[in-house]
Amino acid sequence: MDIPEFIAGVDRAGTKRPTQAALESFEKSIGCRLPDEYRSFLLACAGGYFQGWARFNWPQGHWAGAVQEVLGLRRDVCSLVRTRRTPQWPTIDELLWIMSDHGGNPICMTIDEAHFGRIWFIDHEVASYDEGWTLAQAMSDQWGYVLPLAPTFGEFMAGLYARADDA
Repeated sequence: MDIPEFIAGVDRAGTKRPTQAALESFEKSIGCRLPDEYRSFLLACAGGYFQGWARFNWPQGHWAGAVQEVLGLRRDVCSLVRTRRTPQWPTIDELLWIMSDHGGNPICMTIDEAHFGRIWFIDHEVASYDEGWTLAQAMSDQWGYVLPLAPTFGEFMAGLYARADDA
């Protein structure tokens, strides 16, 4: 699925397109400049709920889920800022929650230097709620809380698809 097609499927509920100033303010708050392809996406899409099915697969090729919520530079429940301040599930600063799947699981982008721009799936049912954790622990085979989806935002988006019978 290409990015314009995906954006057309997002119910933005009357929100206006974000401004460059809003994007720069958000980047300042998280302490990094986001990847260019994701910056362009944020400026074109305010976020909202995806209407229909934008399915995604694991890197091995089998079905992983479908995008439901798209976070953006807005002020309601689909807000990047709000979700970062008060996440529904345990997370850490190195992960930027950018979307959720049909089960409420976060789809995140790493914003740390070592894994910058990669896209990950967080299985909230495996989360550690009682004690802190690191990205390395969560990504380990022993824990499996943070699972890889794509090396870049663009590759994740290009891998989204709708089955013919989903219409």
